[in-house]
Amino acid sequence: MKFFILIILFLNVSFAQTDNFESDAKALVRDLKMSLIKNLSEKIAKDGPVEAIPYCHANVRPIAKSAAKDRVDKYEFGRTSHKIRNPGNAPQAWAENYLKEFEGKKMGETSKKFIIHQLENSKRVYLEPLYVEAKCLLCHGETISENISQKIKEIYPNDKAVGFKLGEFRGFIWVKEK
Repeated sequence: MKFFILIILFLNVSFAQTDNFESDAKALVRDLKMSLIKNLSEKIAKDGPVEAIPYCHANVRPIAKSAAKDRVDKYEFGRTSHKIRNPGNAPQAWAENYLKEFEGKKMGETSKKFIIHQLENSKRVYLEPLYVEAKCLLCHGETISENISQKIKEIYPNDKAVGFKLGEFRGFIWVKEK
């Protein structure tokens, strides 16, 4: 009888540990978004949007790693979109269908707040949609000032991440188990 109780306890503990993925991923995404928005907003307020572009380009990864803290040991994370600016954010195969599913949708047009995708190696990926906010339109909108557009083209010559409307699906922020 004690043996069966131990097995049940072990299974419950194992399940609880693996079940933390969703809550861990949500917390990580929240921290990443808050940190990136805070840092970028401060840079825009201090030096203007044109200077924020090279700052974002050079600092987005260190800012994200700092926000992730010790979670970088457990998870990989990033952003992707159907319209990328940085080639390093090109979608991986597991994201393609989800990008197509959300493309062109506005916030509230889907009930999905997040997706958990299981990879072939049994690792999971948490994907949370990103929607265009007013401040995003400075660099990602339909009408972008000439000086901002020039700076973007200078750093990202193959930029496709423009033409978005307020509230439109912009892409995903993702967290993957290592």
